[in-house]
Amino acid sequence: MPSYEVHYFPAPGRADLQRMLLEVGGASYTNAFLEYMTTWPAVKETMAFGMVPKLTVVESDGSRKDLFESSAIEAYLAEALNLMPGPTAFERAEALSVISALAELEDKVRLSLWLPTLDERKAAHATYCTETVPRYLKYQERFVRGDWYFGNKMTVADLKLYQLYLWYEDMYSSSGQNPFKVLAADFPKLGKIITTLDKGKAGEYARERRDFGKFGWNVEDWKFTPK
Repeated sequence: MPSYEVHYFPAPGRADLQRMLLEVGGASYTNAFLEYMTTWPAVKETMAFGMVPKLTVVESDGSRKDLFESSAIEAYLAEALNLMPGPTAFERAEALSVISALAELEDKVRLSLWLPTLDERKAAHATYCTETVPRYLKYQERFVRGDWYFGNKMTVADLKLYQLYLWYEDMYSSSGQNPFKVLAADFPKLGKIITTLDKGKAGEYARERRDFGKFGWNVEDWKFTPK
């Protein structure tokens, strides 16, 4: 079985789901951290598309190959670690559609992080939590087909949901605004998935190996800042 290297910054960010897949899938991996102001500028041009994360696959014979772009890395790891639904290509594509929809919801809050004033950031986050998130999650709730998104098997779709929940916890736990908690009564299927994952390997990863102590949510400024 190959081992892996995750090349990314010392923060959850866009590598969060990839690390979680590796943890839950029982794979051997290391974090190859990049520092934004020092090592990153020197290696940026060596990346296929000028961006990270990068996943390096190290085969048993020592050969190495690199994969770029979060969506491709997540799809590859889900296949390699048996975290896709099956057995058909259509079902696997459905899992990717869930990830895509949740990633779209995730991306809709990113612009709020960079608004120039505190009042603008707080207002944008409030609108996101009370209007945008419920509008998206009602479709996710409807899609769930059992104890997990795809019946009786945990897949990458469930882990993507949990990763989004963790990101909301990063931003909103101190103000009590995590939509998954505030709106728990409206989305019981999603809540059950999150609760189950929190008790297992995904939750262990979240509590013990997800926070690298470099960045945190600053509730006074409503944005992520160095610790």
